[in-house]
Amino acid sequence: MDQGLKAKWFEMPIEMQISNIGSEVNRAINWKNRGNDKRKEGFCLKAIDYLSLSMEDPKNIHRIQELLFCVRELQDYFLGVNYYNTNDETLRKYYDAFIFSTN
Repeated sequence: MDQGLKAKWFEMPIEMQISNIGSEVNRAINWKNRGNDKRKEGFCLKAIDYLSLSMEDPKNIHRIQELLFCVRELQDYFLGVNYYNTNDETLRKYYDAFIFSTN
């Protein structure tokens, strides 16, 4: 991971980090609904990369379990068989809550 990006990411509050992750999740949802698996997977993996960065951020140590679940849920929904019975609406509700908290 680019050290400049990592430093900038670590400067953001967790709400801003998850808001940015949510943007990638929304893009993955949009491409899933358009039937473009390559783009869906690309945006899903980008969201997972950002979640991994958030897990490395020392200020988020108390949120590791939540962030790990987010990774598992995205992998299951976009790349797996959806054991968690996740849907577009539940993902949007979770991530959109952080978008609104940054305003």
